[in-house]
Amino acid sequence: MITINDIKEAQQRVNGYAIKTPLLRVASLDEMLGCKVWLKPENLQLTGSFKMRGALNKLLSLTGDQKKQGVVCASSGNHGQAVAYAAKLLGINAKVVMPTNSNPVKLEGVHTYGADVILHGTKSSEREARMSEIVKQEGRVSVHPFEDDHVKAGQGTISLEIVEDNPAMNYIVVPVGGGGLISGIATAAKAVKPDIKVIGVEPAGAPRYRLSRMAKKPVSLDKVDTIADGTRTDKANPNNFPIIETYVDDLVSVDDEQIKQAMKLLLSKTKLFVEPSGALGIAAAMCKQLSCTANDEVCFVLSGGNGDLNLLADIIKE
Repeated sequence: MITINDIKEAQQRVNGYAIKTPLLRVASLDEMLGCKVWLKPENLQLTGSFKMRGALNKLLSLTGDQKKQGVVCASSGNHGQAVAYAAKLLGINAKVVMPTNSNPVKLEGVHTYGADVILHGTKSSEREARMSEIVKQEGRVSVHPFEDDHVKAGQGTISLEIVEDNPAMNYIVVPVGGGGLISGIATAAKAVKPDIKVIGVEPAGAPRYRLSRMAKKPVSLDKVDTIADGTRTDKANPNNFPIIETYVDDLVSVDDEQIKQAMKLLLSKTKLFVEPSGALGIAAAMCKQLSCTANDEVCFVLSGGNGDLNLLADIIKE
């Protein structure tokens, strides 16, 4: 399990590369969401998501020989964009394995940053298997999107910034996909402020960690069905599960219709466009799934903004 020292080292490593995103106080949402609302807009991060933090921390930690070997990752899109961008920045050759049903915005982003793209399968397990094959065949360094310790430590830098900017924060609400983001955030948050509450939000169509918590062990899903493409992993990661069980206070889920309403609320009231995955926390608050009170200071992590504008247009029309 990663430690607070790993996360502090990551913060020093990525400083000057990743953006320190602002912590925004949005009082206009207080009454609707039932708390004092703060937003951590990682949709404004380089490449449009929090994934840049972990990718940079990993690639900056590589040896000279490892950089020459090149890197490979499996991704639904945001991690792939971040790895491609970081690799280009550092002069490293990168390959990205993406699903055949990739979000077109994210697919275009990976191409734009110069990585080689391999389309393979629709499930995260299929992408990971292909990535492992490439590692064996070509000797590349794998950059796992949510299992790699350097990646998780990089994501945890979000917590350090939140508590630095507002030491009075009572809750941090985090979207959950593979579990790397919440693992890093929860580890850092509990280390610097043990009484803070960390809440994870999953799509109803992919409740891996909620079901795992009930089963008391990591479980796999037969299928994943959600518009939140950034969270389309079909199993609970066995390395992240114990971190989540140790540090995450509650796990809740929201359905696609609730996610759509949250996206529209953010766009209307804050002028921020987030992808479906990034709206999970707001959706949970809108449907009263959080245990916070009107006096609690709650930070919602908006994990990314690489959404399909055609999907957004359809959501607005509904």
